[in-house]
Amino acid sequence: MINWFLLVKLEETLSNILVVSKVRNKIIGFQFEENKLSRIYNLENKSLVGNIYVGYVKDIVKNLNAAFVEIDGESKGFLSLKNYPHKIKQGDKILVQVAGDKVKTKDYLLTWKLNISVGSVILTVGNNNFSISKKIDDSLLREQYKNSFSHFCTDEYGFILRTNAQSKDLKNLENNINEAIEIYNQTVNKFNFLKAKTLVYKKDKQLEVLEDFVLKKDGMVITDVEQIYESLKAADICASFNDEKKINLINKYSLEKHLQNSLNRHVWLKSGGYLIIEHTEAMTVIDVNTGKADFKSNRDKTIQKINEEAAKEIARQLQIRNISGTIIVDFIGSDELKNGNLIAVMRQEVKKDYVSCSVVDITKLGLMEITRKKQEQPLYEIFSEAK
Repeated sequence: MINWFLLVKLEETLSNILVVSKVRNKIIGFQFEENKLSRIYNLENKSLVGNIYVGYVKDIVKNLNAAFVEIDGESKGFLSLKNYPHKIKQGDKILVQVAGDKVKTKDYLLTWKLNISVGSVILTVGNNNFSISKKIDDSLLREQYKNSFSHFCTDEYGFILRTNAQSKDLKNLENNINEAIEIYNQTVNKFNFLKAKTLVYKKDKQLEVLEDFVLKKDGMVITDVEQIYESLKAADICASFNDEKKINLINKYSLEKHLQNSLNRHVWLKSGGYLIIEHTEAMTVIDVNTGKADFKSNRDKTIQKINEEAAKEIARQLQIRNISGTIIVDFIGSDELKNGNLIAVMRQEVKKDYVSCSVVDITKLGLMEITRKKQEQPLYEIFSEAK
């Protein structure tokens, strides 16, 4: 049941709201926290990541200990055979899952270590341990989870308990585990009689993203996409449907403006400085500039202020734009970089990221190097394809 008082309060403050609408012919989710845009989701559900296929082994690459596997009539992927328990040859069938999207000229990244996510639980093939998210730091609760669920692990698979498990009771979590086991068993059984290049299991990425947001952030989903609303309602996930014809969500929350700002290479800072974000084939380069900053008082303190504000904004932009791989940042001056102040600020900010993001070090040229794990297609690629 929708808590309308809470919804009004959340809307007023733009706190913990996920607004889902069709923008530029794509279903996009805009996450707002503390009156700021914090993340943009592509909810088109066209990505193959998470899907499981009966693959066809096209080629074995012995020197890489890998194989190229066709997953349907048009797509193929790269599969590492490291620690794979069986010997395979060209022409064999193999059960694989898409672990990474196709990027430009590179094929899909495949894995034989299947992950099946249901609610707050992930079943993991090839790992028979019972693991708990590090963000669950209550030692008594961790012990209770281990005592309650470790026995579900087998020689074939184990489980990971996600952070949002804390919001569910033990019975609900046990149901998640049993459902994941059932999906896995059905998938393995289908593999035995299905022909190669066939989809076995399709992941509902839309529902997973939305449910994850509601559970993790204790937030509210607002949408004007009927299909999304019906899906949420069927899953008993709190949501509000906007059917106002006069004021649509795009105008009400300035979604087009937020999207365009997140695609622009130029990002202004409150201090008057600005960022330039450039994407290249090998990396993303971010340049911090003084811009319109006022240097009348103390030049060093002004530069420090711009750099610290830039560090916080860069960490935010990496999440919003979903920039991954190697990121090189050229801050103003180099003294702060040498004494480590700016590194400490940046490391603190990237801890808030929803994927693994690390500040590596300062290069000999005084540039900060950051690496961020690739999880989804970056925003600029999604909308450059739409042109």
